[in-house]
Amino acid sequence: MAISYPLSPPAPFRISKLSLTGVSAASRNVSPFTYQIQQYNWQGQGWLGSVECPPMVRSDAEQVIAFLLAAQGGTFYFQDYANTSPRGAVTGTLTVSSATANASTLGISGATGSFALGDWLQISTSLYKVIQVNSSSSVDVFPVLRSSYAAGTSITTSNAKGVFRLMQPKADWTIDLASIYGVGFAIVEDVAQ
Repeated sequence: MAISYPLSPPAPFRISKLSLTGVSAASRNVSPFTYQIQQYNWQGQGWLGSVECPPMVRSDAEQVIAFLLAAQGGTFYFQDYANTSPRGAVTGTLTVSSATANASTLGISGATGSFALGDWLQISTSLYKVIQVNSSSSVDVFPVLRSSYAAGTSITTSNAKGVFRLMQPKADWTIDLASIYGVGFAIVEDVAQ
């Protein structure tokens, strides 16, 4: 059977350390005479990450290694495994009410309660973080919206995932004298989704 992308990591997927970085395509010009700064903010924003798995025995490690070897050829789902539930008290069947590509404000229908800063949202295959709560029906997110999502598009708040790729198409692992495996890898959001 052919491999189908995006892949899902093996379950349960254990992480001992996850480092996420929100990056923006911004450049700065600093005057060498006055030190005044001009900043240029472009539309590009996304997620980078570094993942370290806890020490594993071979049976567990081989599942992760097989996943990484297969992931070299495409994309996979990934999430913040330490924060799978929203911090806010928002409930309901959430859908998009308004969303403009490359904007940061997301209009939401069907929400009761409130969002909290840092809540993760999944729309389609993209992963967003709430960076400002405007109301129960509007939040600002990072990164900018990938698409002008149609009204009624579903929004997921629990176990929100995005589509990522390996930063480099390679899989590295170590094996010590006690046959304990060490696995780590770097990821980048697949913004072409």
